[in-house]
Amino acid sequence: MKETTVRVLAIEDNPDDADLIKRMLSRVHEPVFSFVHAVRLSEGLAALDAQAFDVVLLDLGLPDSQGIETVQKVKSGHPCVPIIVLTGVEDDEVAVSMLHLDVQDYLPKGTLDGNLLVRSIRYAIERQRSVEALRNSEARFRRLSESGIIGISSFDVKGKIVDANDKFLDMIGARREDLEEGRVRRWGRLVTPEGKPRIREAAAEFMATGRITPYEMEYLDRRGLRYWGLFGAARLEGQENGIAFMVDITERKRLEEEIRHMAHHDALTGLPNRRLFLELLEFEFAAARRNQKKTGLLFLDLDRFKEVNDTLGHEAGDQLLKTVAERLRSSIRKADAVARMGGDEFSILLADIVNPGDITVIVRKILEALREKCIIAGRAFSITTSMGISLFPDDSEDIKMLFRYADIALYRAKDRGRNTFAYYNERLDLGARVAPDRAASAGDRRRRIRSAP
Repeated sequence: MKETTVRVLAIEDNPDDADLIKRMLSRVHEPVFSFVHAVRLSEGLAALDAQAFDVVLLDLGLPDSQGIETVQKVKSGHPCVPIIVLTGVEDDEVAVSMLHLDVQDYLPKGTLDGNLLVRSIRYAIERQRSVEALRNSEARFRRLSESGIIGISSFDVKGKIVDANDKFLDMIGARREDLEEGRVRRWGRLVTPEGKPRIREAAAEFMATGRITPYEMEYLDRRGLRYWGLFGAARLEGQENGIAFMVDITERKRLEEEIRHMAHHDALTGLPNRRLFLELLEFEFAAARRNQKKTGLLFLDLDRFKEVNDTLGHEAGDQLLKTVAERLRSSIRKADAVARMGGDEFSILLADIVNPGDITVIVRKILEALREKCIIAGRAFSITTSMGISLFPDDSEDIKMLFRYADIALYRAKDRGRNTFAYYNERLDLGARVAPDRAASAGDRRRRIRSAP
C-alpha cells in the first residue's frame, strides 16, 4: 500500500461502534487512517460523492436501508470503492451472500479487533486495485505483475501456461525453470477433481466471450496441497493468448469457515449450540424412521453449579464447564452428539438405539466420567449431574415434546437426590400436573424449554 494515508468512510448508525472503530484505527502508526463517520446511508452516499475514499465500512442495518439492498446502493453509485461489511448478526448464509456481491470482506462486530480490521482494510484495497489494474490497461498489468500481490499467467488456446510471474509460480508450486522448459502443468491439473466441471464451464465461457468471470475455487500445487484462489481471465485485444490472474484467498475462506462455526457452536466449550443440535435431531429422527430404530434425548445440568460460581468466581465456573464438555464428548459414541444449551445445561443425542437398555449403559458411563475428580482454581472437585431421558418415537415424535419430557424426567432425577438419571414415563407427566406449584417452578427455572422448537 503506497499511500501514507488511508481514507476510511464508516456508514454506521451506532455511535459506540463507530467510536470503537475510530479508536482501533487511531492506534495504527503506518499507514495513517483518516476517518469519516456517517450515521445514515444517504449521508454516506453524499460523502462518497463529495470526496474520494479508499474503503467503506458498511453496516447492513441502517435507519434508511437494510441488508443486501444497502450494499447494492453503494456499489451502484461507486462501483470501484471496496466495501467491508460490519454487522452484529453472525449469519454464515448472509456472510457468503455478501461475498458473492463482490464485497471485499464480512466482519461480525463481536469478533472484531484492531489487527483483524486493519488486515481486512489492507486486503480490500489491494484486491480492488489488483482487479481494476488487470482490466484497465497493459501498463497497470505490468505493474501488478511485478508487485508480488497477485498471481498472473499467460496461456495459449490449448490451456498451456506459457508465461507467469513469480507469485503465480509460487502459488502452483512451480519454478522458473519449469516454465522455461515447458514443464508447468495445464489448467486441468491445477484444480481438484471436484473442480473440473467448473473449469470446463470457464473454458466454454472464454471461447464464447473472450473472458472468464472471476470465480473462487480450490486449487492444487505440485505437492498436492490445497489452497483457495480467486481466478479470472481475459483475452487481450489483438492477441490469441489469454491472461489469467489468481489471488490467494485461503485466509478469507478460513475466516468464512470460522463464521460458519461460530454460528453453530458454543464459544466457550466448542460444542454444538442449540441451533445446530436441533438440526442434528431432525436429521437423526428422519434416519430413525427409515431404519426403524430409536433415538435417545438426554437433558442434564450440573448439580450445585451455582455454588462454584459464587465461591470461586465465573472463571472457575467456565473452566468447569469446559471440563464437563470434554468428558461428555469422550463418553459418547461417534454417532452421538452433545450440545451446550446454555448455562450449565447440556443435551445429548443418542443415535441408532435398538435396545433402550443400551442408553442406561451410556448414561452410567457419563455419570462415572463426571464424578472423576478434577482440579479447578487449585481445588479438587467431583462433578455430579442429574439427567432426564426421553425416547423417540416411544415418548413422542415431536422435538418440543421430547425436550419437555426429558425436562420432567430431569426433575424426577433431582427428587431422587441428584447424581442420577430418570426416564420419562406418563406417570411423571401426570405427577407434574398434579403438583402444579413444582411444575411452575420447573418452568420458571428452565425458560429455555419454552424457546425449544
